[in-house]
Amino acid sequence: MPSNLSERELSDLDFTDTVVMRQVPSYDAIDPSQRLLKQLDTLMDGIALQVEFGTADSKLWRLLAGFYLAAERPRDYNDLVRKHLATFGRPLQLDQPAVSFVLPVKVNFDDIPKLDMVRSACASPGGAALDFSAVRRLSAGGLIALSELFGALIGLPQHPQLRGMDAFIGSIEGALKAGQGTREMQELLAAYRRYAAAKPLHSDECKAAVA
Repeated sequence: MPSNLSERELSDLDFTDTVVMRQVPSYDAIDPSQRLLKQLDTLMDGIALQVEFGTADSKLWRLLAGFYLAAERPRDYNDLVRKHLATFGRPLQLDQPAVSFVLPVKVNFDDIPKLDMVRSACASPGGAALDFSAVRRLSAGGLIALSELFGALIGLPQHPQLRGMDAFIGSIEGALKAGQGTREMQELLAAYRRYAAAKPLHSDECKAAVA
C-alpha cells in the first residue's frame, strides 16, 4: 500500500524558492543570413587565434585576409598583412584567378558572353579569359556573335586572355582552305585578325598587361 505524506511533512515543504534555468539561445526569430554571419564570425575568430599563434598554414592566413576584406575591416587586414610579413618575411598575397568564360563544344549565339560581362570581368583583379579549348563546332549564329564580340573588344581598355585560340583559328583556316568554310567563318577570321592587329597582346600574356 503506497505511503502518504502526513500533514506535518507537507507543511515542511518549501515552495518559495524559484529555480532559475539558463535559457537556451533561440535562433528561430533571427534572420537566417544574420545567423550565418554570426557563425562565420565565430569561425573567423578561431582562425584568427591560430594566426596569432603563428600557424604556417597559408590557407588560414588567406581565408582570414579575404574575410577582413569582405567584411570591410581594413585596419584588421593591414595588421594581418604586417604580421604575415614579420612572421614569414614575405608579403601576404591573395592571387585572384581570371574570370573564365568557357565556350562549349558546340557554340550557339547565346553561348557568346555579352560585351558588358567581359568588360566587367577584365576590370577585376584577376582579369578575364575566353576559353576556346573545348570548341569543335559553331552555328552560324555563334560565328556571327563571336565576330561582333571581337570587333567590340578592340575598344576596351583591358582585354581578356584567349585560351586555345591558336588551335581554334587553325581549324577555321583549315576549313576555309579545304573549301568547307562559310561566309560567317570568313567574317569571323577577318574580325579576329583585325583584333589581333589592333591589340597584339591578345593571348595568354594579356593577364600580365591587365594585372
